Amino acid sequence: MVKKQIIGISSACYFFLHALCMLFMPHNILFYSLFIGVFLAIAILIAKFWVIPARGFIQLIIFTFSEWAFVCNKGIPCSNCLLSFGICPIGTIQRIAFIPSFPFYIVLFLVAVTGLIFGSLFCAWACPVGFVQDILQVPRLTKIKIDNKLNIIRYFILVLVIVSTLLELRFNFLTKKGIEIFQETTIIVGGIFLISAIFIKRPICRIFCPLGLIYGKLNKVSPIKVVLDKEKCLACGRCAKACVSDIEPTTQVNQDLCVKCFNCLKICNFRQK
Repeated sequence: MVKKQIIGISSACYFFLHALCMLFMPHNILFYSLFIGVFLAIAILIAKFWVIPARGFIQLIIFTFSEWAFVCNKGIPCSNCLLSFGICPIGTIQRIAFIPSFPFYIVLFLVAVTGLIFGSLFCAWACPVGFVQDILQVPRLTKIKIDNKLNIIRYFILVLVIVSTLLELRFNFLTKKGIEIFQETTIIVGGIFLISAIFIKRPICRIFCPLGLIYGKLNKVSPIKVVLDKEKCLACGRCAKACVSDIEPTTQVNQDLCVKCFNCLKICNFRQK
């Protein structure tokens, strides 16, 4: 356990150092060497600690792709990244609200289609914000379990985003105040939640993310399901420990907070017998 914590803490520190260098370092040999080093370090971390390594490697590839967009924009805004078409919550909000020349209804259409087909699958397999939280969970210094009823906050966040977006589209409300307000708020709030992700499983997804709320609601109609044979359940509790959303899979799978990581299906004791 101590070895696992040391590896996790080292990787998390290395990851944050890398993020700072991506923003402030000139793009030279040292920069690219550091980039490759972080990629390999996280790949080793995934191979060792992910229940489904394939999910982690998909996350890593997509995250690397999105990170280049992050660098090209000198940080936030993220709206130039293709993940802002309904995968990354920050980029999606920015694309809808701050690009008047871009038809926002296309993004809304893509979000709806994505949710209807995949539900919250992208939250576990593609979202860069979710990936960072998964990395920060590796050390697990002290596990703090929060009440999932806190996800009601996501409804208020969704309403706030809708109202702010409408004000921006109609009156340029946020543009007049400056996109810096959105940037600063995102950095401060996101930073607090990311720190808490060291102790709490995916706090941004469960408490804050409005896009995850929409996709979670569409899990009911999505054809992609996590199928557990509850009648053959051994009540060992391994699935709950492996769940990235900290839910009880035997009763809450495919519901609002389930991100379809499929860890529960992979680690099930019955399936291994």
